[in-house]
Formats: sequence, structure tokens, C-alpha cells
Amino acid sequence: MGKALMVALLPGGLLLTGCTTPASVGNPRQVWCDHNQPRRSSASVVVAMTRSELDEMNAYNGKGARWCGWAP
Repeated sequence: MGKALMVALLPGGLLLTGCTTPASVGNPRQVWCDHNQPRRSSASVVVAMTRSELDEMNAYNGKGARWCGWAP
């Protein structure tokens, strides 16, 4: 069984908790582009995909083409 929770106590019994707030992002589209890449499936995988899966993949790749300049 692993460690469930690590808790640090300061002298005097104060509980130390941490919470980070991300800095404001200048360009959310650039962040999306930095963390995603095109989805390229093999022909056998595409044949097995449902229509909704194909639509989702095409929408995702279309967004990448518009926002990030991905080429087909």
C-alpha cells in the first residue's frame, strides 16, 4: 500500500497546505498547440472507427490546422 497523503505541520501546529494558481496565459491557442499534436491513425484503425469517432478526430485535426498550422 502506497502513501495516501503527505501532510506537513509547522511549529505551533499550523497545517501547511499548498495550492497553485496558474499565471494568466497570454495566448490559450498557443498553449493548446504546445500540448497537442495531430492524430494520425492507420488505415485499419480508420476502417474500425465509428462515424462519431471519425467526426471527432476530423474536428480535432481541423482545429489544429486552423490554430497551429498543421498540414494534412
